[in-house]
Amino acid sequence: MKCGLWMVTVLMATGCAAETQRQDAAAPVAPAAAATTPTSPVTPAMWALETIVGETPAPGARFQLKLGVDGRIGGRSGCNNFSARYALNGTAFTVHPPMIGTKMACPEAVMAQEATFRAVLETATTASVGADGKLKVTSSDGRMLRFANTGAWESGAAENAATGGIAPPMPVPSHIVMRCGAEQLRVRLVDEQAEVILDDGSATMLPRLAGETGAAETYTNGRMTLERQTSPQHGFRFARGRMALMPCILAQN
Repeated sequence: MKCGLWMVTVLMATGCAAETQRQDAAAPVAPAAAATTPTSPVTPAMWALETIVGETPAPGARFQLKLGVDGRIGGRSGCNNFSARYALNGTAFTVHPPMIGTKMACPEAVMAQEATFRAVLETATTASVGADGKLKVTSSDGRMLRFANTGAWESGAAENAATGGIAPPMPVPSHIVMRCGAEQLRVRLVDEQAEVILDDGSATMLPRLAGETGAAETYTNGRMTLERQTSPQHGFRFARGRMALMPCILAQN
C-alpha cells in the first residue's frame, strides 16, 4: 500500500513539472531593451558645422554656432553673422525669433546653404551630443545640422579666462556696422571702451587713451586701434598693430 502511494506521488510531481515546463515554453519572451546611443548634455561652447542636411559646406562657406551662457546663440551662417535667443531643456531646443544678422552677399551656393542653415535653426526642436562628441540639431521637419566641438573661444587668452572659454553674446542691433578696408567690424562704445567684434565673431575690448584732447578719440590695446573722429564730421578709422589707420565706411546702425 505504501509503495502504491509513493508511485502516485512521483507521477503527480512529474506531471506538474512537465506542465510547468510547457507553460514556461509558451510564455512570451520579453523583448530585449533597445540599444540607445549615449548622449551627453549640450553645454555652452563653440561648434563648427560638418554637414548641413547631409551635405558638406560649400567652398568658401563658414558655419559656426556659439551657444552662450547668456541664453543667446550666434556665429556664422555661411556668409553672414547671426544672433538670436535660445532655450535648451534636456534635448529640447528652441531658437526664439527674431534672428538678426548682417546682410552681405556671397556666392550663390553659399547663400543657398545659408538659407537652409538658418531655416533649420529657426525651426529646431532638438539638440543632442552623441557618443562621438558631435552636436546634432534637428528641425521639426527632420532636417539636421551636425557640428564638431572646436573647444576654445576664438578671442585672446584674457577674454577666454574672463568668460570661461565661452563665446560672449553676439552684438545687438545697436552696434555700429562698418567696413574698414577688407574687414567688417561691429563696434559699440560703452564706459570709455570700444567693443569691437570682428568678422569671425570674436570680441575685443579696446580702452580709450587717457588725456586726449582735440577732435578724435583713440581706443587701443596695442594690437588693434580704433579712432573715432568727432570733427569736422563723425567717422572711424581702424588698424591692426603698426599698420596705418584705414578709414571705415558705415554700413548700418
